[in-house]
Amino acid sequence: MEEATPLNKKMNEQMQRYMALHFVDCEALVRRTGASKETIDELLKVGAAPGVIYVQSNDGSWWSALGAYVGREEKIPPATGLSWYNPAAVWWLRRALLSVKSGQSVVEASANNKAHFMKGFMTAIGSVEYASLAYPNCFDDAEVLADNARTTCDAEWDAWVKGAYGVCMRRFSAEGCIEKEALRARIVLALENEDHKLADDVLLSMAERLEALVLPFAPWERPGGTPGKAIDEPLARLGLGAEEPY
Repeated sequence: MEEATPLNKKMNEQMQRYMALHFVDCEALVRRTGASKETIDELLKVGAAPGVIYVQSNDGSWWSALGAYVGREEKIPPATGLSWYNPAAVWWLRRALLSVKSGQSVVEASANNKAHFMKGFMTAIGSVEYASLAYPNCFDDAEVLADNARTTCDAEWDAWVKGAYGVCMRRFSAEGCIEKEALRARIVLALENEDHKLADDVLLSMAERLEALVLPFAPWERPGGTPGKAIDEPLARLGLGAEEPY
């Protein structure tokens, strides 16, 4: 597997600006939840919310939770400089803290967060347009296959708490997760298959909706990720300029 990603000077500057704009450090995570660092650490350890998403090591290279999740990178490097968290984790930690304040353990609080996500996922998957494109194993024609949907939901929550969705979501909810995957699937299908082409205004509207859901991704992750494939490419095809996320 690859080591943490070394960047050239320009890309490193872009990454620094990106972190300052869209992510929070540990002190901010603690301050914004109103909890102690010890309690936050415990909640992150049991999966109530994702932990570190990006790390800049002492040697200047960058580690990404997405890279680790898909097996491109090692675990968090031991010699770290700055660590960054997705701000959406704040709201899931707040939800878990409500459970803790009511007398539950951090393990129970984490389970409650997952149950909340599961309930939303099972409700939304049958109503979000194009969900069947993103999750074909969850459908038999238009009918939701409940067992498959629960298994998929479990995998999506796992991807969230392990950091893969922490790279890409501005806010994380079951509905937002499904909509993001559904929009991406429909846009990519339209770009790759002439038989499923969309009208220009519809394609633009979908890209706009998707952009409101997702973060820009790190500069080296963007081209092959959702923003590159389903936002940048449609804009290029339509001749409508480009995003400048950094």
